[in-house]
Amino acid sequence: MDLWACVAPPRRPAPTALAVAVLSPFPHRELHAFPLPDGAARELGVRGWRLHPSHQAPAPPPPPPGPPPRLQLAAPSSPVPTTSRAAPPALGIVGSMEIDDMAGGAGACPPPGLGFGGEYYSVVDGVCSRDGSFFGGKPVLAQAVGYAVVLGFGAFFALFTSFLVWLEKRYVGSQHTSEWFNTAGRSVKTGLIASVIVSQWTWAATILQSSNVAWQYGVSGPFWYASGATIQVLLFGVMAIEIKRKAPNAHTVCEIVRARWGGEAHAVFLVFCLTTNVIVTAMLLLGGSAVANALTGINVYAASFLIPLGVVVYTLAGGLKATFLASYIHSVVVHVVLVVFVFLVYTSSSRLGSPRVVHDHLTAVASAARDCSAPLSHSDQACGPVHGNFKGSYLTMLSSGGLVFGIINIVGNFGTVFVDNGYWMSAIAARPSSTHKGYLLGGLVWFAVPFSLATSLGLGALALDLPITAAEAAKGLVPPATATALMGKSGSVLLLTMLFMAVTSAGSAELVAVSSLCTYDIYRTYINPDATGKQILRVSRAVVLAFGCLMGVLAVILNLVGVSLGWMYLAMGVIIGSAVIPIALLLLWSKANAIGAILGTVTGCALGVTVWLTVAKVQYGRVDLDSTGRNAPMLAGNLVSILLGGAVHAACSLAWPQHYDWESSRQITTVESVAADGELAEELKEERLVRAKRWIVKWGVAFTAVIVVLWPVLSLPAGKYSAGYFTLWAAVAIAWGTVGSAVIIFLPLVESWDTICKVCEGIFTSDAVYERLDDMNLRLKAIMGAMPEAEERYQEMQKKGIGAMEMAHHPASGTHPSTVANDDGDDLPHA
Repeated sequence: MDLWACVAPPRRPAPTALAVAVLSPFPHRELHAFPLPDGAARELGVRGWRLHPSHQAPAPPPPPPGPPPRLQLAAPSSPVPTTSRAAPPALGIVGSMEIDDMAGGAGACPPPGLGFGGEYYSVVDGVCSRDGSFFGGKPVLAQAVGYAVVLGFGAFFALFTSFLVWLEKRYVGSQHTSEWFNTAGRSVKTGLIASVIVSQWTWAATILQSSNVAWQYGVSGPFWYASGATIQVLLFGVMAIEIKRKAPNAHTVCEIVRARWGGEAHAVFLVFCLTTNVIVTAMLLLGGSAVANALTGINVYAASFLIPLGVVVYTLAGGLKATFLASYIHSVVVHVVLVVFVFLVYTSSSRLGSPRVVHDHLTAVASAARDCSAPLSHSDQACGPVHGNFKGSYLTMLSSGGLVFGIINIVGNFGTVFVDNGYWMSAIAARPSSTHKGYLLGGLVWFAVPFSLATSLGLGALALDLPITAAEAAKGLVPPATATALMGKSGSVLLLTMLFMAVTSAGSAELVAVSSLCTYDIYRTYINPDATGKQILRVSRAVVLAFGCLMGVLAVILNLVGVSLGWMYLAMGVIIGSAVIPIALLLLWSKANAIGAILGTVTGCALGVTVWLTVAKVQYGRVDLDSTGRNAPMLAGNLVSILLGGAVHAACSLAWPQHYDWESSRQITTVESVAADGELAEELKEERLVRAKRWIVKWGVAFTAVIVVLWPVLSLPAGKYSAGYFTLWAAVAIAWGTVGSAVIIFLPLVESWDTICKVCEGIFTSDAVYERLDDMNLRLKAIMGAMPEAEERYQEMQKKGIGAMEMAHHPASGTHPSTVANDDGDDLPHA
């Protein structure tokens, strides 16, 4: 890179000693002059710098005696073109110098081999210093942009999604009952279910925390995040089929718990399910508000309340179906932005642009020869070899920290899938023939979101040598830093939009999940067992509104306490992991009993938290957010919670087996009758569901084995990745992200094409009206055919009506038709 070297104009004759100032090509950097030793004025040579002889200027008159003058220059508003040799008129051009990236010496700034991150280094008091942080507490975008995204997108999706729900009701004939509000008619197809799973499972943490672990551990971080949170969705497909077999009319998982294990167990699992929803909601808003604040300066507390606002509006209007429609739209936006960032990092960026460049940069930043002492780096920034990684490299799966995170991730995410009522509601809403396929497809497509995105933005932050601090990374600011560094303000806007889509989509699912738990498991169970459909619908909407407000209050409290997204993500398994195995055995094991379920869940949670805090105290000498957020305490707490909960339940069930036949769970009733659907009834036949279960078990277990065992094992012999091996790794991330995005965008459109056409015909033609009239006519004929007296009654009324119409058209002179009641109580015109 070319840098301009200038000298201050002399004021008095003096010996040869000059001060040199450097104009950086990087915008927005403060620049500093540094003195040259005696005798250097004629050649302007310093270690690591080369002077172009063709640009030498005549030696200026010597400066005055004493300390050499220093010259401070403000950075230009735009980069100095390397092709132009013009310079500010007040300064004499001495020559053009280039940094030799690989030359050593104390005068080199940035340090040798790190020229690609040169804009984050500056010379301060003659010493090369790295920036203390990337954002520095200064937002990249104006506050107005933040409010425009949060309020503008929120309002748009609230109106647009509500409009889609109205179109479906108007032209497709959907009935907006309490059953429809909470189950979406139990007829959602494969593509939309897969899209909902992807959207529902794409939290703020999916976008932010996945890149944080890439920043910490290298290539193993995105892999373990993606694989450790995909297998739960794949395996939950088994539960989705079982709920169709054993509780086809259930609305929530806790309804099944009560039907099988009684009121005590119902109360325990209701608490754990609601706790899960609260934790997930907290992570969504913590990540969303932190990024909105860092990028735009919008008040973090205001963001916590404004982000859920639009979600509450369209969820109130359309319930679960509105959530599904919004989830699809959000998924489209998320995947389009995902593909943009992946191709930007690995194909089109001028600063990176290829896997080989990223590989070389990752090798340089983790070099053992790198000087990581202050001020060349700071203790809370990524610098030099990675502790616990093979050869200290970011380019390896042999990472102890990455493996520990993977275990924590697997345990914690089993809790947030199996104990989150939102996933049970998605299974309940799906068509029987679509349930298992939707979950398998959704899991495989979702894998691309953290894997491809973090392999791009997370590793990109390291490859650019961004001065991100550990505190910034814990708040989830690695992706926005990379996006801003590569694309400027447009990258920040894209990332903020992507994050807003993820937060609002998953937040909507949590709203409906909490609403159904409060409505069916509290109101209908304990307060008003004879509630009507209208009462259920009214309570559902009231809970959506109340929890929407509570979401903001919760996020404000957690921000005040200082809880970060990363801490909450790792801690969730300790708190709710003990309920995973009991709730899975609810539908999978006939011997599982209520006592074991209650004891396992409660004792597993209590001992898990105890071990978590104890290990933090023993290993670090204190119990606080920092010590409890470390890997060792989190790993111990997560493992104790899930394993002890399952062991206690299994032991009690073997000692006192229940021998349950699931008959009571099949007796769960709907509040309102649902129109019979012959095709759905055919899909609910036992033999078809058994075949579907075999299918999901085979493929779910196979893919789980591939992404958790086979893939990492095959990656171990590579050790530290070569440029060719990393290119293959990046190609997999690009291909998986691109193909997955295409599938999740176009499959729902293909499956719903008939409905889309029907709505369009209804808007632009009268065909839909005539079709509905014909349908009503057929229904009336069917009724009359089954009830001969109805046909006779109709003929009689028709004759009276025709006679009355004739009298009305030919009234007697001077008289007017009047209305009288006939013997049947019908009001007929009478002359």
